[in-house]
Amino acid sequence: MANHDVAALRQRVTELQAANNYLTKSNRVRARVRIVLQAQAAADILAMHHLAGWRTGRESARAYGLSDRRWHYGRALLQVARVLGYGYEGWLMDNPDQIEAAIAAAVTRCTANPEMLISRLPQSRQLRPAGQLQRKSGR
Repeated sequence: MANHDVAALRQRVTELQAANNYLTKSNRVRARVRIVLQAQAAADILAMHHLAGWRTGRESARAYGLSDRRWHYGRALLQVARVLGYGYEGWLMDNPDQIEAAIAAAVTRCTANPEMLISRLPQSRQLRPAGQLQRKSGR
């Protein structure tokens, strides 16, 4: 009877380890999905300001309260949506309905695969893996 109890406990431990691995992985993914949602809000603000005829550069965005990080997130999502070009291409769409539909489709794609968004961030804004926090020098 003791062997049966040990086998049942081993089975339960294996199930709990699998559940723990699943939760650990989902928590890691959830942070990246949160970035996609932040990018959606920033992209909506940038698109709204573009359609109003306002400037949407980083300095202008900072002037109306959008942080640098959120500006980069929004810009990356607009590039995934193919609303904003790369480099000097500028805005590729001016129709509000098309922009809204493109952003919604990009959010759906990026929620399924957040790396689509994160890979378009500049190196200074790239996410570090959880175990690789940058240490400050002691000088």
